[in-house]
Amino acid sequence: MVDTANLVLPLLAAAQSQKHVTHNEALFRLDALTQISVLAMGQNTPPSAPNPGDRYLIGTAPSAVFTGQAECLASFDGSLWRFLMPKAGWIVFNIADSLVYAYNGTLWRKLSDAISQLQNLSALGIGTSSDSNNTLAAKLNSALFAARGTGEGGTGDVRVTLNKQASSNTASQLYQTNWSGRAETGLSGDDNWHVKVSADGATWREVILANAASGAVRMDQIVSGRAAQGNGGRFESDFDGSSATGIVLSDISSTASATALAFRKFGALVGSIKLASAGTSYLTTSDYRLKQSIVPMENAIDRLRALKPCRFAFKTAPECIVDGFIAHEVASVVPEAVNGQKDAVDEAGDIVPQALDFGRLVPVLVAAVQALISKVQALEARS
Repeated sequence: MVDTANLVLPLLAAAQSQKHVTHNEALFRLDALTQISVLAMGQNTPPSAPNPGDRYLIGTAPSAVFTGQAECLASFDGSLWRFLMPKAGWIVFNIADSLVYAYNGTLWRKLSDAISQLQNLSALGIGTSSDSNNTLAAKLNSALFAARGTGEGGTGDVRVTLNKQASSNTASQLYQTNWSGRAETGLSGDDNWHVKVSADGATWREVILANAASGAVRMDQIVSGRAAQGNGGRFESDFDGSSATGIVLSDISSTASATALAFRKFGALVGSIKLASAGTSYLTTSDYRLKQSIVPMENAIDRLRALKPCRFAFKTAPECIVDGFIAHEVASVVPEAVNGQKDAVDEAGDIVPQALDFGRLVPVLVAAVQALISKVQALEARS
């Protein structure tokens, strides 16, 4: 008897007697193989009371009437079991787990596992439905992005890219509570990195901005209402002095002394601010191993006499009279105590003020006092 190549359906032969037997056999096989759905996969023991049309994929260790039919498709026609060996390309719906399987000639694989590429999908919903605004939507409890290692043909790196069309557009991550925005990070309307927060999803406060052009970081710009950063520093924090403190550094350990801030120049430590229960120390590096050409200070009294202490008020607080010095006058006596140039202005014509480090005046004061002590002791010795 000749069978068809794919479904192995028996064909009628010329002048064959009892053609109905062959025809019915073909129909039984066709009924078993069309729109295949099975009650279970890997079934080794035949059910005790099968119903007509029941189908199973037999396991590797069959028993009873399934003996000798390992991995075959078993179909019950109402009176007997029929067995068909699967061929590569057969597709089966498994009622037990509601999944679709495909046969590759050796084993059955979930059809979902066999899919290696999905291209140009118009929408995709995972655990939920996508819509016109969210063409990719996922409802899940966690997600994992792992780098493809070099042994797998990858680089070992992993990067998630958010690309916007133009600088004026937005590329950001929005964090919500009950579908109401609470925080947002990213490029919001420009190419600077923004961090914004909201208590109600309506009023937003920008708490951090990293300037793309300068690399400077500033905080709480919204407090002062400025449209741009207020200075050329690398870090800026605006605060309302009537109700808040700009920066707080708290040592919560029991250590006797702790460094709150350290300052480095060319990789070397040049100063620090230390906290202790007795107070705060403002330190400048002064180790002898870092110095050369060390000589005693001369003419300290003359230098001290050249300083011009005065009383004055800053223009921003005319009612407050203070004691101090004029920076450029000190520069001619103790130049290392003064920062900046006299009458300097920036490109906009605004004043770039000189600044004074009073700590640099201490050595001159000490040397002058020591010289005066020596004079007093000499005078006392004569009397």
